[in-house]
Amino acid sequence: MEVPSLRRMSAADEAFKALHDMIMSGQLRNGDKLPSQDKLAEQFGLSRNTIREAINKLTAMGLLAVKQGVGTLINISSPSAYMASLADHLLLQPSTVRDFMEARAIVEIAAVRLAVSRADSESIAQLETNVANQRNAIRNQDVQAFVTYDVDFHTSLARLSGNTVLLQFLGAITGLLSQFIKEVSLLPRATDNALCFHCDILRLIRQRDADGAEQKMVEHLQDVLINIEKSTGMELGTVLHLRSVFGKP
Repeated sequence: MEVPSLRRMSAADEAFKALHDMIMSGQLRNGDKLPSQDKLAEQFGLSRNTIREAINKLTAMGLLAVKQGVGTLINISSPSAYMASLADHLLLQPSTVRDFMEARAIVEIAAVRLAVSRADSESIAQLETNVANQRNAIRNQDVQAFVTYDVDFHTSLARLSGNTVLLQFLGAITGLLSQFIKEVSLLPRATDNALCFHCDILRLIRQRDADGAEQKMVEHLQDVLINIEKSTGMELGTVLHLRSVFGKP
């Protein structure tokens, strides 16, 4: 299978990233007025058209809003809307992929540990059905169906954790998670590997092995990163020190 080559950042992407970082770091705060396109073009040493393109992307993401007679304002929308709109920009930078996977690790490792202790027999049966559906989707070469069941597997773990905050967090990024898994599922052996990890995680939940389930989730996320790195040429740091997030060696 032919894999798309890694995209190089255009001038508009660089301007987008610079402005995006200024907004997300708080340097530009909600309600602040964005400098004029002419001034930004001068500051960045770029053309006005390039700045306009970057501003249009940020506006589409819900981070900017144009008010008649006022100008362009920083206007951060709801977290769920922002995360969903971020999908188109997810693979813009390797650091963004790492940040996303680290955030997933924090949530999903906590979720799977809690699921081990809280999942009842009915919930485990539902996970078994989900994994069977993933296997059928692979057999039928139905990537979209696999993505749907894959996302549902991960959100189900958050649901089984019994922690509403974890569930709400994962729910807020469902659109982004779905887009990410869809892109990754096109990489070589990605769906087969994901199914194997999901089967192992399910087995360890049945066995009430929290440490084993956590370890397998870490391996699952690391495998995704390794596949992305090998297939796209991105330098992600495949081990990513996911364990260090939890103070483990």
